[in-house]
Amino acid sequence: MASYNLDSIKAALTKGDKTSSSTKSGATNKTVYWKPTIGEHDIRFLPVQTTSGEPFQEVLYYDKLAERRIIAPYCFGMPDPIKEQFDELRNSKKHPDGWTIAKHLRAKERFYAVVIVRSEEDKGPQVWEISKDTRDAIYGILSHKDNVDEDMFSPEVGYDFTCSVTPVIEGGKPRLYNGSPVKQINLQARKKPSPLSKDKAQAKKWLDAVPNLEDMFKRQSKNAEELVEVLENFVAKLTSGSPSGESGTDHTEIRTGRAANNPAADKLDDAFADL
Repeated sequence: MASYNLDSIKAALTKGDKTSSSTKSGATNKTVYWKPTIGEHDIRFLPVQTTSGEPFQEVLYYDKLAERRIIAPYCFGMPDPIKEQFDELRNSKKHPDGWTIAKHLRAKERFYAVVIVRSEEDKGPQVWEISKDTRDAIYGILSHKDNVDEDMFSPEVGYDFTCSVTPVIEGGKPRLYNGSPVKQINLQARKKPSPLSKDKAQAKKWLDAVPNLEDMFKRQSKNAEELVEVLENFVAKLTSGSPSGESGTDHTEIRTGRAANNPAADKLDDAFADL
């Protein structure tokens, strides 16, 4: 059976923008995350089962509502009052500034792969969080005309990838975010296929330890009542002039409007009145 659905990959490339875990038999309960450092790393992608047929798990997050980002449950077909409020405000004729308000509630996508890092094989499968740009670059490799007949993530005849990580340079200096260099990721498949491991028992152990990512993130999702509370707290902070706590979010216009008795904050109150 192929490690991924090529049609799903092609569809994902053309689609617009839009910790406890459950594991297979024999897996450990601890999920290890990989954060690549500056330099070169040889990695092997492990097959991940997703409902979409894609080899990476998509997760949507609300990153402006609290100090820590929150999983948007609707990406798993679960009740999500924040998404409902977003859709209502975005399409609202009652509130002319609906989109201005709704943008605070817009979820952003991230993607998760499971990899074996060749220099860290003792750690077993590691979960790697990647951006849409990195996902698209990998999908571009998988769907390239030279590779469409290959199963590049196959444990038996797949390919290792070289992951090159370099700092983004601006004005002759590395660009920083929260004090750390912003990284540029470049991936290239090795020229020849190879088995996941020459030791079949070791390969099976790694494959058995691949976490069920969808189930893992579902377990981390908040329920509807908790999300309503998050939204109420966020609105209260905005309308009282307190920042949300999310780094980089600029609520100056809303805070100034309240201080100057501008109706902007009242519009927020009205928009979320149904809560």
